[in-house]
This record gives sequence, structure tokens and C-alpha cells, in this order.
Amino acid sequence: MKTKGKVKKHIGKLLAAVLAAALSFSGSFPSHASYINTNHNTFVHDVEDIQIGYIGQEMQFRVRVGYNGVNGLYGPGTERITDVIVRMSNDPNYINRVTGTTKGEDISDSKNPYDPDDEDEVELYNAWKEGRRNGIARMFGGSMTYPIDSGTYPFEISSGQAAQEHRFAELYKDQYEEVTFRVQVRADVEEGYYGIPISVYYNVPPNFYPDYQGQMKVEYVNVYISKSEDVVMPGELTGDLAFAIGEGQMTPAGAAPGIMEYGVNFRNQSGKALYDVIVHINPALGEGMKAQLTHRAKPEAVDGFPFHINESNYDRVFAAVQPEEVITAPYSMAIMSNIASGFYPLSYTVSYKLSPEASASYKEDYVSFIRISNPSMEDNSSNLGEFNVNDRTKARLIVDGFHTEPAQVFAGQRFLLVLTMKNASDNIAASNILFSLESEKADNSTVFSTESGANSFVVNSLRAGESAELRIPMEAAPGVDPRSYAVTIHEKYDSPDFKNAEEKVTVDIPVYQVARMSVSNFELTPEAIEVGREANVMFGINNTGKVTLYNVEAIFEAESIRKTSSYVGNLKPGETGNVDVMLTGVAPTADDGTIPIRIRYEDVNGNESFHDQECTLYVSEPVPDDFMDGLDMPEEPAPEASPLRKWGPAAGIGGMAVILAVSAVLRHHRRKKRQKELEDEQ
Repeated sequence: MKTKGKVKKHIGKLLAAVLAAALSFSGSFPSHASYINTNHNTFVHDVEDIQIGYIGQEMQFRVRVGYNGVNGLYGPGTERITDVIVRMSNDPNYINRVTGTTKGEDISDSKNPYDPDDEDEVELYNAWKEGRRNGIARMFGGSMTYPIDSGTYPFEISSGQAAQEHRFAELYKDQYEEVTFRVQVRADVEEGYYGIPISVYYNVPPNFYPDYQGQMKVEYVNVYISKSEDVVMPGELTGDLAFAIGEGQMTPAGAAPGIMEYGVNFRNQSGKALYDVIVHINPALGEGMKAQLTHRAKPEAVDGFPFHINESNYDRVFAAVQPEEVITAPYSMAIMSNIASGFYPLSYTVSYKLSPEASASYKEDYVSFIRISNPSMEDNSSNLGEFNVNDRTKARLIVDGFHTEPAQVFAGQRFLLVLTMKNASDNIAASNILFSLESEKADNSTVFSTESGANSFVVNSLRAGESAELRIPMEAAPGVDPRSYAVTIHEKYDSPDFKNAEEKVTVDIPVYQVARMSVSNFELTPEAIEVGREANVMFGINNTGKVTLYNVEAIFEAESIRKTSSYVGNLKPGETGNVDVMLTGVAPTADDGTIPIRIRYEDVNGNESFHDQECTLYVSEPVPDDFMDGLDMPEEPAPEASPLRKWGPAAGIGGMAVILAVSAVLRHHRRKKRQKELEDEQ
């Protein structure tokens, strides 16, 4: 159970409502601003956020319609209601008593909903439902209208507003629908909250109340009226424009060269007076429109805006325009001498206010046609039936830029080709544009192919100076040589004077190959030496890739040998370079005898790359000259008992020295390894 403080809060709200009703009915106290309490609404509810209207402007006023079978004063007690009609109330008993001019506490039902877990709130609701209202219903006039302040209704009242209604054959409990009314905020209201009465007509299923004849209830929702902000064009709300243009007029006509004097009629069809009306002619043809040429134009003829701009301001101003009043915007314009004969769509922008004091204006765009005749720009040659490409003007479509993602394209890999296609013409549009890509071939095979297999792309139109971006997933063939390959873009498009024009442009895309190599025929002689002695290393470097390896060099560097290198030079694809180098021991081997070999090479741009190899060479301390003096050698070994006899005394002594040296190196290596293991265990 919730605290008694909340019970007092609800009772306080109810008593405040009763007191407000008494004050409202008595008329003995002045009205003051308020925010309508919608907690006890049954059918009509505020939308989630408070709606804001602006003084003197149109707005779309929205409410939620539905009931949950619990909240409200008029709960029908059924699972559904039928024959539902929702209207904005025009009853003066309600609309003359609704207002509020300052912001108050948000006590709407969305912020303080009915809580069925609160026993005190349930008890209070049941008292209403069972009719035990302690005389409060009689104070509300019997029909349970809400206690509200007297004041001004914020919307203009018209027959059109009354005709707006929303019907539902049935609404189930917990089913909510949002409805919208188009209203006009009055220009003379004050800023603040206003309660708006909404009428709801409904029936209940006949098997529930057989004698039920239907009910009409009026409930209020809130709106906040604010001073003007950014103005919304009425066409965005209704789809209708305030004026009808050119009614009862012949198409104005003029001949070049010369002055054309004409007027454009605008009829106020908005149903209300409009103020500070300004008609502005735009020095360009209507957006997305083009001239309709009536004769074959010469190549030097133009079909853009047909007049010279001689005045700094072509605005025509009208202080007020009454409903159905027709105004005429007059013009006197000099026709361009090289304009083509035809019909031209001229664009006008009309701005207006809904009240004389309004700070913001609506703006709407209109288009009307004029006709220009200019015989000097007509092609009257005798062979009119023969097509000559030089007599036609067409757009120029170019590649304004391109790049690939990633920046470097490698053979056998996928990439994204991004093309920026631009209409480089000054005043000629292109439409129905077809771009087809064709790749250069290598060894009778296509170098570039699209990922989807399609190589044609369509752009609806490009105005003069406009650009469009094409993003095309592609793949480069794996076996091509590393160089630039061309992609040809075939263009087919329409221009006003040239249908099915065809052009082509080309871009070059560099393709790179990954460098590859291998090492072969590796020989090391001998595999163990003394400090100060040399060992010979020989092996081959094979270029197994598709690119030339430049400045190939093998570098040998370790603590036991003197750093040395062997320069091989350039290796073309398929070639082999040989390394033959002597390694000099400078210190006994302190590890497993590994000698790192780093093979360095460059690409065509001088960028270095490395390929690592290794060999094993043991270096030992020199054997003393008197090393053999302490050895007991048999005087006459058996002929086949000792290999030393077979190779002679010198060979036997040298071989023994090598064996002893290698053994010493291995013992030294094992000793250091054992010492490191002991240190790790501590």
C-alpha cells in the first residue's frame, strides 16, 4: 500500500477541482491561468509530449482516443464501444470557458496515471463508479464537465473545422488511436496553456445495455500556444497552396529581340485574408523543368531563363489580399537575343503573413509558362531531314575524379572503384544516363571484372554542373603483369537537343604484384671453425614472382662472425642469383650456432623489403699447437684399425682437432644452458 500522502494528494486535486468549478459557475472571482487536469479523462488523452501551436499559424492538433476500462469518470464497463465519432467541440458552453496563459505543473494522465495497486486510489475510483459522489456530480451540472477557467478559445472557429471528424466502428478496451485535426491558431491570443474540448459520441454493444441510446461526452486535452518560431509552409500540412496562378489568362507571348510586357494573376484560394504578400520572380527556370522548344534551334541558341536581368528587385508587393481576390504581378522584361523559340516555365516565390502583426511569413513556389518567338534562332536550312551531329548541342559528361579502396590494387584481390561523374556543361542537362564499363585485356583475358557480373549503371539525370558518384566492387585478375590498365566508361544519354548521345572516357588503374622469392642449393663448408678461420656459404636466390627484384643483397650478421654481405643485383621474374661468401669466425659460439641471413631487395620505386633465412655454424677457440703432445698415440697401429693411418698423420691430427673443437663448443653450450635453467628455477 502506498502512503497516505498520495491519498491526500488525490483528494486535494478533487477538492481543488470542485472549488474551481464553484468559482467558475459563480462568476464572482476573476479568471486566472491554468493547466487542464486530464487524469480523470475516459476517452480523450494528451499525446506523449505537450503540443505547441504558434500564434497566427496553422497547426496539426493531435489527440489519443481510447479507454482502458479503469481510468476516467465515464467508464462504460464493457470490453468495447461502438459507433465512435470524435470531433472538435463547437459548443459555446465549452469553448468560451477554456483558457490558460501561464505554464503550470504537468498533471496530465501520462505523467500521473491511475494506479490499480494503490488501494486508496481504487477506493476513490469505485466511489465515482458506484455513483456515491457526495453531491459533486450536481455541482458539475450533472454531465460531469470539468471545472475550468473562463477565457478565450485559441483556434479560429469555422464550418470547415466542424466538418472534421474521425469515426471508428468499434474501439476495444486498451485500444488507442491517434487522430489529427487541422486548425488555425488565432492571431490575437496570448501565449500559454489552453484546454481544448473534444466531443466523443459512442454506443455500447446492445446485449450489454439493451435500452442504451448512445452517449456524447466532452473531455479536454492540452495545448500550449507560443509566440511565432520557424514557420511551417501550409502546403506541408494540407497539400494545398494559398493561391491559384494564371486563372482566366492566355499564355503570355513575346518576340525576340524586344521588350515583353505581361502580368501573372494570383487568386487567393486560402479562404482567409493574407497580408504583406510579396511575389518574387526567380531568375531561373522552374526546378527540374526545361523549356519546350517549338522549332529546331540553331546550335548557338540557348533555352535557359529568357530575359535579361536589368532591375535589382523584381518583387511585387501587396499589403493585403482578401479571400477570392485576384491580384496581378506586372512585368516588363527584355528578351535575350539568342533565346530559342519555345515555351518557358518561369518560377515565382510568393510569401505572405496570416495576420498584419505576424513576425514570420509563409513561402510557396509557383510555376507558369510564357511563349517566346525568335525566328533568328531557328534553323531553316533546306536539308532538315538529314541529321548532322554538329547541329546539335549535348551535355559533356566527364570523370571529375576517381580512387580505389584500398589505394593500391594487387593482382588477384578485390577492390572498390569509386567514380565521380560530372556534367561539365554550363547550361545543358543530361537525362536517362547509362554508364557501361569495359576493361582492358591482357593475354586475351579481362583484367578487371565486376563483383556482381554487371557492368552497366544508370543515373536518372544530371543538371549542368551536377555530379554523381558510382561505387563499383571489382576484382583484378591474378596473373597480370604489374602496370596500369585502362577502364573505359561508355556513356549513352539524352540532352534536350540530342537524343541517345554517345561518348566514352577512360581511367587508368595501376595493378601491383606481390614480390615472391625462394632460396635453393644451400651449402656451408665447413660447419664448424675456429676463431680466425673461415667457412664458405653458397646458395641461390630464385625470383618466383611477377615483379623484378632490384638491388638484391644477402647480409650475414651474428656475434660469432664478422658482419659481411654479398651483392647479387637485379633479378627479373624467373631468374636466379647466386650467393658465394666467406664467413670469418671472431668469437666462440655462445648459442646454438644459428647465423641469421637477411636478404634485402627493392621494388621499382625504391621501397625496401626483406626475406629472412638462417644457417648453422659453430665457432670454437683455437686449438694450441702443443695440443697433440699430451696424447699417447700408438706407434704402429694396425693397417685398418685407425682412420688416421688411412689419411696420413696430418689429416688424423687435424680431424681430431676439429672433433675436439666441436665437442668443446657443445660442452660450452650445454654448460650455459644448464646454468640458465638453474637461474630460472631460483
